[in-house]
Parts: sequence; structure tokens; C-alpha cells
Amino acid sequence: MTDLLRNVLMGLGCLGLLWLGSCAMIGAGTAVVVSKSSEKVGKWYEKEELKQHNERDNKAAAYHEHSDYNADYYENYED
Repeated sequence: MTDLLRNVLMGLGCLGLLWLGSCAMIGAGTAVVVSKSSEKVGKWYEKEELKQHNERDNKAAAYHEHSDYNADYYENYED
């Protein structure tokens, strides 16, 4: 009878270790997924920030006043 009780307790202990190991593996997998997704989000954010910066610069460079056109004309086409 004591052998049966000892075997049952050893089986429960092994199940406990198996449960603990599976939780550790799930936690490690979650950490890897979070790390990878944060890298992707960071890269996406940098691209979006660069795109917005370029759009602002392009709009600023495309804006000309009448005096800009006159200066360009007199510098380049005056004989």
C-alpha cells in the first residue's frame, strides 16, 4: 500500500514539474513574441516619422513666392 501511495505522490510531483515547465515555456514564447512585435512597431514608426518629415520638407520646398520667381528669372535668364 505504501508503494502505491509513494507512486501516486511521485506521479503528482512529476505532473507539477511538467506544469511548471510548460508555464515557463509559454512565458518564454510570449516574451519572444512581444520582443519581435515591438521591433516591427519601432521600425514602422521610424518609417512613418521619416515619411511625414519628407512630406513637410517637400511642401516647404514647393512653396514659392512671386519674389522667388523674379529672383530666379533675373539670375538665370537675364542677358
